[in-house]
Amino acid sequence: MHAIRQRVEDLTGTSFNGVLLNLYRDGRDSMGWHSDDEPELGRKPVIASLSLGAPRRFVFRALKNHAHKFRLILNHDSLLIMSGETQSHWQHALPKTTKPVATRINLTFRWVYG
Repeated sequence: MHAIRQRVEDLTGTSFNGVLLNLYRDGRDSMGWHSDDEPELGRKPVIASLSLGAPRRFVFRALKNHAHKFRLILNHDSLLIMSGETQSHWQHALPKTTKPVATRINLTFRWVYG
């Protein structure tokens, strides 16, 4: 895990002291709409999300207009960086899918204060 964190830090130019690991066994496992806006992450957190395994659809929606959405596919070994005002203006989700999909692991690196 240390080597993975170091590589993510090198790619992002940011230090991280915490990581969440999420296991998505198949398309029934999902993550609902949310923002990573907890106070212990600071005002403008940097979240580095590393995807391992099966590709999955990832969606952003604007907080002020839920019809304004942006979709992308997170492929194996992709790194999504959310920084700046992202958590203040957007929510994100990993929706369920009925398509057959293999296991996916997601590591979300962040700096936690306090």
